[in-house]
Amino acid sequence: MRAGRGAGVVLALALGACRSRSAETADAGVLPPPSALSCEGLVSPEVRDSLPGFTLKEERTCPGCGPLCTFRSAEQKDVSISIAYDCRRHFDGEDVRGLLAPTLRAGGVEVPALGRVAARREPVPGMLQVVTWDDDTPCGIVVTWLGKDRERALDIARMTLFAITNERLVQAGTTAAAPSPNGSAPDASLP
Repeated sequence: MRAGRGAGVVLALALGACRSRSAETADAGVLPPPSALSCEGLVSPEVRDSLPGFTLKEERTCPGCGPLCTFRSAEQKDVSISIAYDCRRHFDGEDVRGLLAPTLRAGGVEVPALGRVAARREPVPGMLQVVTWDDDTPCGIVVTWLGKDRERALDIARMTLFAITNERLVQAGTTAAAPSPNGSAPDASLP
């Protein structure tokens, strides 16, 4: 598979995870809007530690979407990992199983005991994508692993779900809004 095609597939899959919704529920004022969230505030130290040698880059797939956090390594050029966050209040009574249906129809397999509901699928050879919704927060995440050791996408999804809390969401929104001491936007790269 050519590298350009794989990157396009990852972006298309992340765009699919960020679906447009109408007005948020009344209590959404407590949490920042998805566009205010940052990878710097959302990606947990456990995830960062599990990917030594990888650097983090933040992208936006749409103006109202949460961040797409992409990890790449100079040593492992054939491996790419991304975490797409969609953190916003869901409609009252929205069925997350219904949100999972497109993934299942596209050949996905449900993953038990991972968030409220989860599925995994291999959209192209060498890629594993895990789609899940958190139990405690209004977040859906999509973890995509392209390259060797792709089964680790499940571990990254578990660590990400475990780390997401409402407090982290509020803090991540504050981190994204606050300029760094030198007046520029916060740097999302890993040390």
